[in-house]
Amino acid sequence: MWRFVALGLVMGLVQPVSALTPDSPEVQKVVKAANGYLAASGNHSRVGGKSVIALALVKSGTPKDHPKITSAVDACKKFASQVPTYKHDVVYDAGLALIFLCELDPFEYNREIQNLVTFFIKNQRAHGGYGYAENPSGDNSMTQYAALGLWLAHENRFEVPLENIANLTNFIMSVQDPSGGFGYQGKVSPRGKARVNQSDVRPSLTTAGLCSLYVSADAIDLSNRRSKATDNLPTEFIEVTQDPRRASMTKARSLVDRKALQSVKELGNQWMNQNAKVDGTRWPFYFLYALERFKAFQELDLGRPDPDPTWYSAGYEYIKKKQNDSGAVQASDEGGSVGTAFAILFLVRGTQETIKKHVRTFDNGLLAGGRGLPEDLADAELRDGKVINVKEVPETDRFLELLKADDGSLDDLVDADVTFDMNLAGTEREIALRAVRGKLRQGSYAARLMAIRAIRDTKDFESVPHLIFALSDPDPRIAVQARDTLRFISRKIDGFEMPMNPTPPQRESAIKKWKEWYRSLRPDARFVE
Repeated sequence: MWRFVALGLVMGLVQPVSALTPDSPEVQKVVKAANGYLAASGNHSRVGGKSVIALALVKSGTPKDHPKITSAVDACKKFASQVPTYKHDVVYDAGLALIFLCELDPFEYNREIQNLVTFFIKNQRAHGGYGYAENPSGDNSMTQYAALGLWLAHENRFEVPLENIANLTNFIMSVQDPSGGFGYQGKVSPRGKARVNQSDVRPSLTTAGLCSLYVSADAIDLSNRRSKATDNLPTEFIEVTQDPRRASMTKARSLVDRKALQSVKELGNQWMNQNAKVDGTRWPFYFLYALERFKAFQELDLGRPDPDPTWYSAGYEYIKKKQNDSGAVQASDEGGSVGTAFAILFLVRGTQETIKKHVRTFDNGLLAGGRGLPEDLADAELRDGKVINVKEVPETDRFLELLKADDGSLDDLVDADVTFDMNLAGTEREIALRAVRGKLRQGSYAARLMAIRAIRDTKDFESVPHLIFALSDPDPRIAVQARDTLRFISRKIDGFEMPMNPTPPQRESAIKKWKEWYRSLRPDARFVE
């Protein structure tokens, strides 16, 4: 259990605080002031700085068309228009830009994200870490941003070789100090040998190391989280939840010694409990943002939220103490804008929010959202003659109601910037998606368009046959939307060359090629005719 004094704060400062959350009025007040400062602050000179500031603004409620955010997007697009050149400490810029673009809109910035992923695959050191271009050692500070960026890209179905993630995990395991902490430039200990003494071991770098460890280990499912997600489903539903990259996952998992991984986690957590502090720590706001990321993935690893996050309350108190009248925090190491951005991302629990968007968790046999399996599974059709009971779809989901009614109410959404987040799991998710897919065959123009967008936003690989069917839609606008969504889900950026106004032969050629591609991954695939 974290102690208040473990973060180096005076007990008198934190005694009045209990069970603070990002929704607590006092937290929101600090965040609002910090957001106001960031929105009006000057421009940062680096892509990484622009990215983290823009990310903090987005996470704290600023509209995406704010000049600070659009300026960051422009800088990222220019930076990642091609695979960035590896020089000096560019890993910071590449990592933060990758995180920002994945969070903002992985569909819109598909090409830039893939270029950034390529940068990290191309420039990973033989030991598995990342660092300064002129230095062969691995830098724990830089590696943490590579880890989170690659996790986000992987979750958004970009092509991330999982062996590279396993190598990153092994690197972190090899540079842990005998005390359990982590230093700056990692000194690698050979696999199976005693830990090597590290230099500059401190809270911020230990948190960075543990963050990289938990993030990369989750990407290759070393805690069996993805496997556990199917435990509460009937066997006929499990196929739907399986990741088509399972073979790659299995190979990557075999590269990491899980017993050694658990040992690194336990020793690292012990070090944090005994030594973590923010007062008197170099780069304190950088440390707090790393702490939030570490705790979010630690909660994911354990399968439950921290019931008494005293570390959060203590961090809030420190930020509040350091915030001035302008809303900025006093951040001599990080600088006012970046330090304030780190403070916001800690307070809003930005990583926890991200995880909730990407991970379908189970708790005590209930599906995400607190709902259990439908009472009557006899009527639940998944495929091949078994009909899912669509009335089980939660009535609170307004989008699904509008889609089902298809009475013209969706027309106003056609030209709107709408994102669909059904936030469902297991059976309920498949029920909703069956309703969505059905509209591709017999819905209005608006319903067909909205259905494709919903499939895009849920990144549903099982819907690919239905999208291939939509390539034959009589309305070329629907066909093009289906084409673009196929490109997004498959990460085949250029697709199969179907133009904006395809001729019938061009459509037939694209349909044939997409079917061949899908059959290469799913030999038993059945297509909609």
